[in-house]
Amino acid sequence: MHEHAVRRRIPAVPAAWASTLVLLLWWYLATLTPPDTRPLPSPGEVVGAWIDLDAEGLLWPSIGVSLLRVASGLAMGVVLAVPAGLLAGASRLGMAVIDKPIHMLRAVPFPALSPLFIIAFGIGETMKIGLIAVGVFGLIYVNLRDGVRRLDPRLLELARAYRFDRRTLFLRVLLPGALPGFMTGLRFALTVAWIALVTCETVNSSTGLGYILSRSQQFSRTDQTVLCIVIYAVLGLLSETIVALLERAALPWQHARR
Repeated sequence: MHEHAVRRRIPAVPAAWASTLVLLLWWYLATLTPPDTRPLPSPGEVVGAWIDLDAEGLLWPSIGVSLLRVASGLAMGVVLAVPAGLLAGASRLGMAVIDKPIHMLRAVPFPALSPLFIIAFGIGETMKIGLIAVGVFGLIYVNLRDGVRRLDPRLLELARAYRFDRRTLFLRVLLPGALPGFMTGLRFALTVAWIALVTCETVNSSTGLGYILSRSQQFSRTDQTVLCIVIYAVLGLLSETIVALLERAALPWQHARR
């Protein structure tokens, strides 16, 4: 059965990339006309923008700084969201106390939060990482809270019948039951982290993908703008791949049924 599943997945690999290859081919064909007659740069011009930024010494430091900011904001958001989500999902009192303020915070757009964060934390790295953490926090919290609340009540009754202590109840019942919701929240949170990164890197930054994107718009460098979009897309795809591998490791019973 395992071999059959593997054989079934192998043809799906090229099929999964077919639409991407068609899009790249369309981009190439659409930019064969002279540069002054088309709105988009050609793939060759975007590669030239990569070479220019690399020669300037800005490209790789910017990618590294952006990755570090996203990773730091993601870690902070997860550390804060996990106890809040578990508390709200498992306790009516926790739900009543923390749920409404968190939903109000989630409703505020990133550009509206930026001035407040600048006043509170200045214009350094703390502000940038904090803004990313806020976006991550809300999505992890909601999905984890709902994951706990969707637990089968019979599991909790069985745990009480066996007189599980709180630690055993958490490790054997709550945590495995909440993991699918957490992994779903993590997928969405990574996407929002990259969106928040663009917002925060336009404030007092001399490196970062958001800084390159903002600078390219100021100087009408469309080739660098498209390059930044492509890099964001590739990093987003890598993030999704990492989460998928983590999910496969953390939830082997789900993938065993597929």
